Amino acid sequence: MSDEEAPTAILLYSGGLDSILAYELLRRLGVEVIPLQFRSIFCPSEHSEDGPPEQEKVRPDISAEMVELLRDPKFGFGSNVNPCMDCKALMYERAAEQMKQLGADFIATGEVVGQRPMSQRREAFRRMEKAAGVEDLVLRPLCARHLPPTKPEREGLIDREELLNMDGRTRKPQMKLAEEWDIEDYPAPAGGCRLTDPNYAERIEALMEMDRLTVENARLVQSGRFFPLEEGALSVVGRDHEDNLEIVDNAPPEGTLYDLDDLPGPLAVLVGPRTEENVAEVRRLVIRYSRFDDVNPERVVVKEPEDMRRKWRNKE
Repeated sequence: MSDEEAPTAILLYSGGLDSILAYELLRRLGVEVIPLQFRSIFCPSEHSEDGPPEQEKVRPDISAEMVELLRDPKFGFGSNVNPCMDCKALMYERAAEQMKQLGADFIATGEVVGQRPMSQRREAFRRMEKAAGVEDLVLRPLCARHLPPTKPEREGLIDREELLNMDGRTRKPQMKLAEEWDIEDYPAPAGGCRLTDPNYAERIEALMEMDRLTVENARLVQSGRFFPLEEGALSVVGRDHEDNLEIVDNAPPEGTLYDLDDLPGPLAVLVGPRTEENVAEVRRLVIRYSRFDDVNPERVVVKEPEDMRRKWRNKE
């Protein structure tokens, strides 16, 4: 196949081993691959020296769309507050937009049938593709021979016999193939979506119950100790130096920072009504988690974000 005839694929690229292998397999089959690596506050982006160069990637941020999905996912949640099927359908939709915009021929993913119980089943593939309006356009090169032929296969854009037949939860075939292809730099499979973490899921559920689920608040509650307060307010209190820095950086505009004036201790943010009761509780929490138990609560004072950035970064 000449360069002029080479098909183009939009690859949903997570940065994990499966997507690295899908990228490499497609390249070896003469496909021009455009890696689409979504950014989200819920899923840290992975980078590998053996994956596609950064300059090749398209990296849209879907954090706001993910927050909206959490409010009412069409396909429901997984074991925690992970709307896996809705999330993947959203990615298919965005990939279809890129496919149209860039003149690509099909969508590809590193999905392997049977690997994940909710979103990587044959029926789940069909339902997600239908929801996104991309039926017959999603090629899964690592497990394609376990699935019906897709449009790019039937039209001869890609040879089905060159595709693979991986399935199930084991990663041994992927690791063996990575070794054969000299792919060494890839992340462990333990990472992934924060929404599958039970502790973080509880915080997201609390934000939803308080009607305070926003991108800013979902980012804020990834750090520190979380406390719901009266009248729908909340506080996050730092556990260590790193938490304090993250609280300063992630505090939303409506948040108020509290610090133990001139003494070492945790930083806290109050989001919501600054009632007398809420302010008193935040002060109590700051003193409780400091090394001092006999400090006058009035020593816990409101501070400006820039002052706190200077204070905590100077301690690095």
